[in-house]
Amino acid sequence: MLAVGKLPKNLFNSDKINILKRGILNGPINVYYPNGKIKIKQFFINNRRAGIWQYYYENGKLKAEIIYNIMTNDEEGVMKNYDEKGVLMSEGRIVNDNMAGVWNYYDEKGRKNYTYDFVKGIITTYDEKGKIIFQVTETDLANRFREIQQEINDDRIRANEDKN
Repeated sequence: MLAVGKLPKNLFNSDKINILKRGILNGPINVYYPNGKIKIKQFFINNRRAGIWQYYYENGKLKAEIIYNIMTNDEEGVMKNYDEKGVLMSEGRIVNDNMAGVWNYYDEKGRKNYTYDFVKGIITTYDEKGKIIFQVTETDLANRFREIQQEINDDRIRANEDKN
């Protein structure tokens, strides 16, 4: 790892592409596992994440992929996450490393299982045919969990009172 204050004026990757010129990252950068297999494929334009970024499991399967939109002021992209078998687990937008908008989550067969809307705080679950089963706001869900916890605590108190 290079210390920020000690960056060279130029830095070349293994393909002899100058990725650091006058302290500004440009071009592809690959990171590898100790076994030599690819871990991360990255791309920069003027110190900003750009293009397709790919993250891999040690077994070589794709773990995640982010396609960055270089036309926005923020580092904005679409992210897809996969399990070790290569099945899509989730997908959605990211803005400056934060999840944004609506994210879709899938089961082991690739069917949409639920969505989460980061703007509205709404969780929606689906059946195997894609029909909405249940929809709740994050706030309502948290309130219901508190109610259930209170009911459990009340039952414990009653059970202890019955013992005496």
